[in-house]
Amino acid sequence: MTQQRVKVGQLGPLTKLAAGGQGVVFSAPSARMRYAKAVVYKEYKPVVLANVAVDVLEEMPAYLESLPFAEGMDLLSRVAWPCRLVEADNSAQVTGFVMPAIPDEFFIKMTMSSAVQSKTAEFQHLLNGDSFLARRGIPLTDRHRYELLAEAAEALTILHRHDIAVGDLSPKNLLFSLQPDRKVYFIDCDAMRLRSRSVSAQVETPDWEVEVVNPGEELATARSDAYKFGLLALRLLAGDQSTRDPNRLPAAVPAPVRGLVGAALSPVPAQRPRPGDWLPALSQAAARAATRAPSPPPRTTPPRGAVAPAIVTPAPPVIMPLPAGRRPWAPRIPTRVKVISALALLVVVVGFLAGKMSGDNGPSAAGNRAAAVATGPTSVTATIAVGAQPWGVAIDPTSANLFVTNSAGNSVSVIDTKTNVTGVVTAPGMVKPTAVAIDSAAGLAYVTNAGSASVSLINTRNGSFAGSIPVGAGPYGIVVDSASHTAFVTNFEADTVSVIDTRSRVVTATIRVGSHPYGVAVDPSSHSVFVANAGPPGAVDHTVSVIDPALPVVAATINVGNQPWGVAVDSDTRTAYVTNHADGTVSVIDIRTRAVTATLRVGLGPVGVAVDGPRKTVYVTNHGLDDVRTASAVSLIDTRTGKPDSSIRVGSRPHGVVVDPGNRTVYVTNFSDGTVSVIGD
Repeated sequence: MTQQRVKVGQLGPLTKLAAGGQGVVFSAPSARMRYAKAVVYKEYKPVVLANVAVDVLEEMPAYLESLPFAEGMDLLSRVAWPCRLVEADNSAQVTGFVMPAIPDEFFIKMTMSSAVQSKTAEFQHLLNGDSFLARRGIPLTDRHRYELLAEAAEALTILHRHDIAVGDLSPKNLLFSLQPDRKVYFIDCDAMRLRSRSVSAQVETPDWEVEVVNPGEELATARSDAYKFGLLALRLLAGDQSTRDPNRLPAAVPAPVRGLVGAALSPVPAQRPRPGDWLPALSQAAARAATRAPSPPPRTTPPRGAVAPAIVTPAPPVIMPLPAGRRPWAPRIPTRVKVISALALLVVVVGFLAGKMSGDNGPSAAGNRAAAVATGPTSVTATIAVGAQPWGVAIDPTSANLFVTNSAGNSVSVIDTKTNVTGVVTAPGMVKPTAVAIDSAAGLAYVTNAGSASVSLINTRNGSFAGSIPVGAGPYGIVVDSASHTAFVTNFEADTVSVIDTRSRVVTATIRVGSHPYGVAVDPSSHSVFVANAGPPGAVDHTVSVIDPALPVVAATINVGNQPWGVAVDSDTRTAYVTNHADGTVSVIDIRTRAVTATLRVGLGPVGVAVDGPRKTVYVTNHGLDDVRTASAVSLIDTRTGKPDSSIRVGSRPHGVVVDPGNRTVYVTNFSDGTVSVIGD
């Protein structure tokens, strides 16, 4: 999928921020990207540009655009990923790319010889002893070290599941934050390897080469990343910039971590633990580690005529910006990480040292994240193949047809729920179809096209194309209020909601709501519309806008959790449920008082939500990757108790969910599998 490019002249007045071996980074004040508040431009040097594989570079923003927005935001909260290619003003020559700017939390104030200065928070600052850190005013504790390593391990796990290898993993292209939370993210991402393809020849930072232990090993693979992560762990814990000797680890480092370091540095790639395999040991170590930062040494006055020793500082960085917007690492670590005993960790380490790599992350306690998956027969009664990267799903009770948007296939799958026979609908302007809503009385399905700022209309009885309606930029959510003959569309990139008269098929109003509106639902009793405002990375909105369609204006704003995505209404109990993607929670809202009455812990990365009123059940899709218990699962909430009571394993990366009101069957789109899971009795 070729992405739209921008011209250098469209970026606004360029101010140089930094320069390095590959090029120069400028501010780009006029550039607007849906993933970021501020954007910067990396311009390649001519000698570098001559060796850049532009077609591979263009795959990077194309891959980002192919993801559900929640997943795209999650990726960009960890890496400085190219968002759009930039061309020269007078030709189609690619000169570089734009990406989000580094937020303030990824800079650190350091005490230098002259004054306190703000520096880019490169990991290389941390690979020093306590006395150096104290002199520089860096409040790094032992607990911070383990927490940062856990953050890096989690980030690498996510990247590898996206088929992205970092390659040149070094402390110069990994940034950190200590306040308010421990976070990491990677820069120089155009040097990463996506789907085994590189923009330019792979290189390695001196003293970080994997070929030192295994000459001729392929560069930029998950296994080479695993080696360099082990090296990072060793050097961070030892406070040493260059050691490769595990014996340099301090005595206080727990045996499980010590064993993982030794295994990671193995010359045999298959014997190296994956970054995700470190998480149990790192969590245990963090919980027991010291929390006091080293104190700076007392100032002494050198004798007259003496020369004070010079303090060697790391080389200045090349700034490669990236957004923020994530939760602290600890709540995102799977629950199993917090309960595996030290004995079990030692067993894992022994297995690594023996060269026996296990592909199973092991069981976990459910804790308060979600109830354990049932050990009995699965409740999934069928799995139906649809198109590429299925997103939204809706049921027409009249025709008994199910409609599924295939976001990467630019099509809609139509499934006869009586026979599970599938057909495919395409239409002019159907580009990245996302949400779908049904007007059963009119016999129409409304499909939002995030890639063309339009809504496609499909006849629910015969699947024919019935027209399109232009709306705002980046439409991602839609709901139809059949009683008032109105549809509401969330325009993610415009921060607005388009109001459509379904009889005339025209937009009658555009309402400004919160930042990056995504999910939307209507209360059939009051006709109030609830809009989840996800917000961009670094500026999470945390709100739901309530629209009074009679005026039409935003009548109320409700504070919820972090990155609210999905919203559904239980008309029987006058309750709304909002999925907070970054928190792994669901906010429960009393529609009458417009107040949050409860916050429920579900799985990792919840997105979709649907209510089965008669069965007193709410279904939540857990789109996240990392929790072995809740990944690829749907959490069930009992509306009578207000608590999650079970979960159901479905396909990979479940996203959309809908309940058939006729037979109470539940349908779930599995984004990574290209399937729909059918949940029945």
